[in-house]
Amino acid sequence: MEKVIENEERIDIDVEVELNDCYVRLESYLRPEGQLSALLILNQKIDESLGFEKLWNAYHVHVCADGGANRLYEYLGDEIVRQKYIPHYIVGDLDSVRNEVLSYYREKGAIVIQQTSQYATDFDKCVKVLSAHFFSTNFAHSVQNSSQFNHGIDEERGILDIYTAERENWHVEKVYLLVLNAIDGRFDQTIHSITQLYTLAHRDSYYQVGYLTPSDLIFLVRSGGFTITYREKFLDQCIGNCGILPLGCPTTVLKTLGLKWDVENWSTSIESGKVSSSNRFVGRDRCYLDVQKPVVMNVELNLKKLLSYEF
Repeated sequence: MEKVIENEERIDIDVEVELNDCYVRLESYLRPEGQLSALLILNQKIDESLGFEKLWNAYHVHVCADGGANRLYEYLGDEIVRQKYIPHYIVGDLDSVRNEVLSYYREKGAIVIQQTSQYATDFDKCVKVLSAHFFSTNFAHSVQNSSQFNHGIDEERGILDIYTAERENWHVEKVYLLVLNAIDGRFDQTIHSITQLYTLAHRDSYYQVGYLTPSDLIFLVRSGGFTITYREKFLDQCIGNCGILPLGCPTTVLKTLGLKWDVENWSTSIESGKVSSSNRFVGRDRCYLDVQKPVVMNVELNLKKLLSYEF
């Protein structure tokens, strides 16, 4: 039987994180733990409210997807400042990045990898480059030191070939991946970004993927037990409303703990219009969800307060 339970504004949640299938620390999307982390910039204007410089410094590897290099170049208008923010990779079919921008970053040491295949998006090509960077035995060293055209990588689908040949032998660990400019702009590209949350959870589940916008942090809640932890101070100062969004397919939220409106055995779908929006966290330091099939979650962030928040 379906249940909806309205909670007080602060409650204690008794869920042991290590006993659940999956958990994330909400702050780790903004300040990742360890060195396996990457910031991916897509081809939309970088919003000044995001605190870009802090995000850049928090992540270890930086990648521009094609025209994302234009956006990085334009955002950093001062030449002295621009030289401090050189991406490790620029990847894609390179039909959007301007020649002068590409030349500038190439001269400053960025590794430019062209992949002309039209059967994959620049987003997907970048993710595969990152996978090879982190887990392939000699990929990063090889491309950094290669003097061959396109670093010796077939320009049509060489990255896919490397990924396909090596993937099953990689010893993978969690990689924190924050994507800027994934949501907004052309609607079809926004939808593609949503599909990538589902695709990566299935294909490359070692990625903890988050999309940051001027208003939200967006990520996938995988099926089974899923615990989201955070500091109470972070909740009080930086977090607003949240939504549980069945964008992949209809599903049932078996149980939640720590939301203002918790539910049990609650069916949800876009078609029915039955969607948990404008909910919020009330668990003092965590929230627990158990869903039959993955759902997208958005968490509203107060970016002004976030910029001054001490992690």
